[in-house]
Amino acid sequence: MNKLDLLSVGSWTIFDYIFRSKTYPKEGETITLEMPFKFLQKKFFGDCSANVAAAAASSGLKTGLGMIVGEDFDTCGYRKHMVKLGVDLSGVKVRLGKKSGYSYNIANKQGRGMCLSYLGIAKNQSDWKPPYNEINKSRAVVISEKFSSYTLQTIVHAKSLGKLTVINGMIKTANKKLVDFLKAADYLFINQNELKAVLGALNLKNAKDIFSIGPSMIVVTEGSKGSHWFLKNNQFTCDAVLTSYTKDTTGAGDAFTGASIAKLLQGYSPKEAAKYASTVASFVVEKWGCQTNLVKPKCIKKRMNSFFKHKQL
Repeated sequence: MNKLDLLSVGSWTIFDYIFRSKTYPKEGETITLEMPFKFLQKKFFGDCSANVAAAAASSGLKTGLGMIVGEDFDTCGYRKHMVKLGVDLSGVKVRLGKKSGYSYNIANKQGRGMCLSYLGIAKNQSDWKPPYNEINKSRAVVISEKFSSYTLQTIVHAKSLGKLTVINGMIKTANKKLVDFLKAADYLFINQNELKAVLGALNLKNAKDIFSIGPSMIVVTEGSKGSHWFLKNNQFTCDAVLTSYTKDTTGAGDAFTGASIAKLLQGYSPKEAAKYASTVASFVVEKWGCQTNLVKPKCIKKRMNSFFKHKQL
């Protein structure tokens, strides 16, 4: 049995269309898009779980992906792309005659906007079975959207086996199952808006209040303001690695999660993992698409060391 360091599980929308403008439209307003025409109709590879897997694999982990997709996963070249990145796809199940989901990301140049998603095969996951074989042979399991019975069974099973368990993203969408997910998680990675939604749903005041439910570490990303790391006996903020070449922020948070877990599993301290992941995200935003600019660790370390040379976390 081939062992995996990390298994990333979840199914939402595996293809992205990206639209960017200088400003975000007001109700009834017509605005122009500010982006190269060649990207206007380009179909980018996405999905939170796949983005996490791609970043982790690029950071040196033996990484697997677990999801159920339509046959376009093969016909559109996504399988070939992930294999090239070194991601194990034994946990990916293709259903013939079905179509995968699409997301339409609309935002201004600061990355503020909205996402419209057509879920395709991912809409109804009630009969899906977790990739148990892949879970069993993994050191850590990360789940992302959709937060359904499929991902809940995945993280609960992983937790029962003593695996490191991680939630990535909009866990508030689990609704009545929110607490069940949190109970099974060791780490929680969410952005500032997602944190507010979770705190509101649970009637809690701050991130550390979530410790009483399950997670022992909570990481809150806040775009250009960096990331806030909450541990039971410590907390710190890591600056975002800013770049003057920002093109598209789609998928930067997923890449941050994948790179963070990669470094933690490789024995890095949370502070060192934070610096590395922030640097990975800085490369992702420099090109269009979630997985277009996953560079080699040597390039990441060079930028990281330069940026954080005189900074103390």
